Amino acid sequence: MKRVLIATGWCLAISSVWVSTAALAADRFAQRFALELESGAAYYSVTLPAAVYAASQRSDLGDVRVFNGAGEPVPYSLDTPRESARAPATLRPVHWFPLPPAASGGAGAPLGVTIAADGSLRATAAPPARAEHNADLIDVGREARGEARGEARVEARVEALVIHVRDDNYQGRVSVEASDDLRNWQPAGEAQLLKVSYNGSTLSQDRIELNGMRARYLRLHWLDGAPYVESIDAQLRAAGAGSEQRADTQRAWREGIVAHAGPKAGEYFFETGGPYPVDRLRLNLPQPNTVAPAAVYSRTGLETAWREVSSATLFRLHNGTVEQSNPLLELMPDTDRQWRVVVDTRNGGLGSGTLTVAAGWRPATLTFVARGAAPFTLAVGSAAAVSSAVSRADLLMGASSVAAAARLGEELPAGQEADAQWSKDPDAMRRYMLWAALLLAVGSLGAIAWRLARGAQVQAQAGGVAGGMTGGGSGADGVGGADGAASGVPGESGAANAKVKDAGTADADGQSTGKN
Repeated sequence: MKRVLIATGWCLAISSVWVSTAALAADRFAQRFALELESGAAYYSVTLPAAVYAASQRSDLGDVRVFNGAGEPVPYSLDTPRESARAPATLRPVHWFPLPPAASGGAGAPLGVTIAADGSLRATAAPPARAEHNADLIDVGREARGEARGEARVEARVEALVIHVRDDNYQGRVSVEASDDLRNWQPAGEAQLLKVSYNGSTLSQDRIELNGMRARYLRLHWLDGAPYVESIDAQLRAAGAGSEQRADTQRAWREGIVAHAGPKAGEYFFETGGPYPVDRLRLNLPQPNTVAPAAVYSRTGLETAWREVSSATLFRLHNGTVEQSNPLLELMPDTDRQWRVVVDTRNGGLGSGTLTVAAGWRPATLTFVARGAAPFTLAVGSAAAVSSAVSRADLLMGASSVAAAARLGEELPAGQEADAQWSKDPDAMRRYMLWAALLLAVGSLGAIAWRLARGAQVQAQAGGVAGGMTGGGSGADGVGGADGAASGVPGESGAANAKVKDAGTADADGQSTGKN
């Protein structure tokens, strides 16, 4: 009976594991998020936030799934944003006119400048002295209109201004205003310019980003004193159809990543905490007035080698109220989790303090079919999952409907999805329990049959041994051979009885000889 109970327990355990595996097959992901949808659409798209990347266990987000209210996976596509083809940018020199303080804030043409019939500006007076120079007027209209191509003229957008400063050392802020008529001015941006000679090389930050604006005139206000400007170039890009239709995805950032000092001087290590496709890095130096060349490396794990992904001269310079840092490091999208920064320590490195890092990336967009009933959930974080995403073209199949926007809601508690599945299908538990009872009954019957067969075999062996012992006792009366044959072991019983007889005869003879 004990063995029957053991067998029954094993059957129950196996059936319980089977039931649990079947019931929770759709709940093998580490995290789940609710999807908030607008009703009535066939397709939905959601931009994946940082929380999904942090929970993913694959560099390609292959463990992302979308489930409907019945726990069924639905088809989806996963699109990583890419830079579309753009016309090459060109640098063209522009005309600029230094303005005295009295002329830098008025309306119309400033003093010393006239407007030609085509709108171009011309100087009519000598430029002011450098001590009185606090603004510059730039005419970008001719360059922005571009060159005539047949009957049409291709317009261009001003992406940036490049200010070439003659001074060996300059650091200051500049604000930019834009206008089409020299009367109405609108703010267009602000930047910090830098030119510093260091250890035989020159650190320069000479760009003013304008983000592709359209304007006829620009006005620069030097907030920390005007430098000696040698020339000004405008970076232009043709405003063609390709660049107009380009989708500029919002870049996501993970701030405040702390880099820990390594065993060697000048080494710093940090982890991004997920397979983020990092394409921008901002290294925040701990101390002002620091300049140090550095190289950046990354790797997927401890078993792989480091590979260099970028190098630059890091700096953080403070001048009065102005502080400037090195620009962002631009990388190819890199999903590695482990990073290393190696700083040249020949001039003191970064000094004391903590190096912090900010990582930026373009988040992917997930598009799925709203098949089945709500609520829909997004699951992520399964080491065993393999990507099942299809291309966006195959998913939409030429459908005219536009994917509606979805929003990722709060993270769902563990086990909530399994409870929702049972509530959607109340007969599922009954079916699983019936299967478990059937398996348990079959296992119990098998155990009983094995127990009975084993008991019959033991009884047969015990009967054989008892018959042999009875045959051995009759052999002393001279019928041991017959009894031994009847007991089923004639060889052993007959031989044993013969030996007993011989021994008795020998003993009798010995005693007789001794008496004689």
